Amino acid sequence: MARPIGIHLSYWQTNWSQDVAPFIQKAKQAGFDGAEFPLLSPFEIDFPFWRAALDEHNMRATCGTGLNPQVDITSPDRDIRAAGIRYLEACLNGAAVLGSPVLGGLTYAPWGYFPQGDPSVYRCNCIESLKQVAEIAEKNQVTLCLEVVNRFEGYLINTVQQGLELLQEVNSPFIRLHLDTFHLNIEEDQIAPAIRLAANQLGHFHCCENNRKRPGLGHIPWPEVRQALDSIQYQGWLVVESFVNPAGEVGRDLFIWRTLSDVLDEDATNAAEFLRKEVAGV
Repeated sequence: MARPIGIHLSYWQTNWSQDVAPFIQKAKQAGFDGAEFPLLSPFEIDFPFWRAALDEHNMRATCGTGLNPQVDITSPDRDIRAAGIRYLEACLNGAAVLGSPVLGGLTYAPWGYFPQGDPSVYRCNCIESLKQVAEIAEKNQVTLCLEVVNRFEGYLINTVQQGLELLQEVNSPFIRLHLDTFHLNIEEDQIAPAIRLAANQLGHFHCCENNRKRPGLGHIPWPEVRQALDSIQYQGWLVVESFVNPAGEVGRDLFIWRTLSDVLDEDATNAAEFLRKEVAGV
């Protein structure tokens, strides 16, 4: 059975506040099964509107988000941690409306934020907060996935092993790992063994080249990635999360300093074709 494929709608965004609903049709036309929504302002999003747009195009959804210092579930400040839990609750509630099985991304610490002080304190706060969030995830039947990111974007979980150790302490079937080939390529000694190490704790999977381009235009060993996913019987989503446009705040925030694609729609179609042939399986 082939794994479903999707694309992160921020692929077409230039500003984070830009409405992603029009991009659902682009994802459909490119050949994807689903669209991944960035839930960065969950209290302001019209989730029923997005769900109607999905249904109109016969598309499915996955979701991702990222914490910031104002909604940091690792913070020593109890009020900030509580705000972070409310933020994740809003994201999980919204993901349920969209029919997404997962909420991935930097769901356990702020993206690109490196606090001063003893990291173990922040880690303990993270674990205690995630135990509360796990109950909300279970209520919504949406799995919260913790993205393993490189050292330049986060500090708590840079490797699969670190992620598994944290999962063990949280101890919930509704908290799993989110892996991304871009980050794996930076931090892991080898990509395929890291995927196999995640095993049944892998809840979500992003596909991106080492250079942030769409799959097939870099040196990620995709045959090995597919074999590893097959070996652990992963049947979740494969989502393209490529950022190629330097325009606007999206390009600036993600350090895209040069144009990596002059043909966004064409490259999206090529990405869908590549994933179906090389990674999704049959």
